[in-house]
Amino acid sequence: MSKYIVMGSQWGDEGKGKIVDNISQNMDLVVRFQGGANAGHTVIIEDKKYVLHLIPSGIISGKAKNIIGNGCVIDPITLAEEIEEMKNSGIKIQTNKFFISSGAHIVTPLHKILDNKLNKKIGTTSRGIGPAYMDKAQRSGIRMDSIVDGSFEKKFYEHLEYYKNIYSFIDETTINEIKNMLPNILESIKIIKPFITDTENIIYDSIQNNENILYEGAQGTLLDIDHGTYPFVTSSSTTIGGAFTGSGVFVEFDKRIGIMKSYTTRVGEGPFPTELHDEIGEKLRKNGNEFGATTGRPRRCGWLDLPLVKKAIMLNGFNYFVITKLSCLSGFDKIKVAIDYDKNNKPIYKEFEGWQKEVYGITDINELPKNCINYIEFIEKYLNVPIGIISTGPNRKHVIIKNNL
Repeated sequence: MSKYIVMGSQWGDEGKGKIVDNISQNMDLVVRFQGGANAGHTVIIEDKKYVLHLIPSGIISGKAKNIIGNGCVIDPITLAEEIEEMKNSGIKIQTNKFFISSGAHIVTPLHKILDNKLNKKIGTTSRGIGPAYMDKAQRSGIRMDSIVDGSFEKKFYEHLEYYKNIYSFIDETTINEIKNMLPNILESIKIIKPFITDTENIIYDSIQNNENILYEGAQGTLLDIDHGTYPFVTSSSTTIGGAFTGSGVFVEFDKRIGIMKSYTTRVGEGPFPTELHDEIGEKLRKNGNEFGATTGRPRRCGWLDLPLVKKAIMLNGFNYFVITKLSCLSGFDKIKVAIDYDKNNKPIYKEFEGWQKEVYGITDINELPKNCINYIEFIEKYLNVPIGIISTGPNRKHVIIKNNL
């Protein structure tokens, strides 16, 4: 049976949601193991668009069981809204198909205030993710099991009192505003409570039964709390190590699938060696509709940085790549790829002839322009990892299968 993991090889936004949706049609179990509502996975099927933040992308296919693992942090209001949105879109969310780990931590309104006040320079989404992980690390967090055992409300008030005594900007007015939100939170909790369980056993049983399993990462390798461009990173482990701690079960992955955009983008602050501050960067942003699925923020754009992708291979052991948004490079006279850095840490580029033919929606590799194929083959040779899937558009059907999984 197949055991796959999908992770971003750059700074996130590589198009993981579409690929997970494609693969999950043949899966029995899909597991999300880290991050929170700061992630956004977009899936487009025919004329319908689904934007997911917490629920694994495998929910769209309707076949697989879907798990939010213990490594995630969950905003109950956001998750409840997402469940309702999916239902309204015709997606079934059933207690035998969707599960939430009782060990996952809860994001509160106070976490969002802390995020906005303390993390402005980093450029976070202000969704409270970092402060929730901070509470987890200092062993003062509120977990989903508090919803099951009835202790949530008590811990919620203790949580407010704790931070009121630490930060002067958390005054009585702020505390009262948050307390007034409690009824809404409790209503959301009623919606998500039936899905909370010990998910480790579900995953383990799936492995023992030789089922097809897919792990779905959020964000990207270069945002990993330990191995990313610190401190401009997310607050969880976005690399393969996070899959094991964030699910509680060891899996021998057959395919470690890296998702790589055909150029590079990032959201928020932090280093970006190949960033383009000119009309080329603006054209990439326009062609790729590079605005965050979660925040709507414009993404910074630049040429593909292969040394950074190689680092992602070192961290995750990628043995299969998917290259996405290839159609966004159509129309450029020249295309550059960073292949090294000089002594001043400036990118050294290799230049390629571009292609004018529109490749949007192509599903046969033989229909791609020769210059486009040259570009793909160079990347594959440089990374020494096969490119198995080429995405030529946002729709589920817009893929070229170059090497089967």
